[in-house]
Amino acid sequence: MSTSQVAMIFMTQNAGDEVTCLSPVDSGDSDMDSLFDEPCIPVHPIAIRTAPPIPGLFFPPVFLPRELEDEIATQCMHLYFEGRNVNQVMLFGRTTSDAGGDADDKDARMGKGLPPFLISLLHYLSDVLRHSIPDALYNVLFPPRGAPSRARQAIVNLYHPGEGITPHVDLLNRFDDGIIGVSLRSGCVMTFERVAGKPTCEQERCHSDMVESQTRWDLHLPERSILVLSKDARYGWTHGIPGRTHDLVESEDKEQEPRLVRRGTRLSITFRWLLPGADIVGGPDP
Repeated sequence: MSTSQVAMIFMTQNAGDEVTCLSPVDSGDSDMDSLFDEPCIPVHPIAIRTAPPIPGLFFPPVFLPRELEDEIATQCMHLYFEGRNVNQVMLFGRTTSDAGGDADDKDARMGKGLPPFLISLLHYLSDVLRHSIPDALYNVLFPPRGAPSRARQAIVNLYHPGEGITPHVDLLNRFDDGIIGVSLRSGCVMTFERVAGKPTCEQERCHSDMVESQTRWDLHLPERSILVLSKDARYGWTHGIPGRTHDLVESEDKEQEPRLVRRGTRLSITFRWLLPGADIVGGPDP
């Protein structure tokens, strides 16, 4: 399978945002500004910092080491984006079913054909998620030795401040369950909205009434954070990124006023499994 580079079209406007004046508190280059910050900019829904109660969504309080972030971001920018008019790259690898215990075989179990720095990222994710998600989901994301060979996609997106992506459900006829997303260099808010008409599953009925009634959640994804989507979160909720330059985020203690977080240039890396026969690339993936 070959590497393909595809340009994406981003949403850069959000209808219906209320505009208000925010006055300054901090005058430095910090990414964290007070709610009262000039000039007048749209006020957005306040994003939460911890995982919303969406079944199948996992947002563990673990972060990539900065040195690993630096290595991966530098490689991605140099290999795929610098001097090129693209903002999305798709890479592919295939796991092997007969991988053994040495280093090469362990790499092959992650996805032979992916670049070494993404294999290193997958090894780190495998280690850090082992005790952060259910065992059954872990085995979906990181198949045990002897599991059938599968095609894995790594999609790298470059977002400049003000850019986003339309809410969507990853293609049902191309991608299987189990998605991992990593944010590098900058954070952003990701929105989750229940798919209209989607039946509520039995697992979801076991959650609070808030899950039943709330159809949208705004979650702040800080840089170096890790997000996992499966089951309902993968199939029953759209995910998207509003196109804007700032995000309104609840305070860390949830008792102070919300903070206005300025977006920087962000890289995202998403790992997905391709369904059998779906490893033919014909255009940009959502």
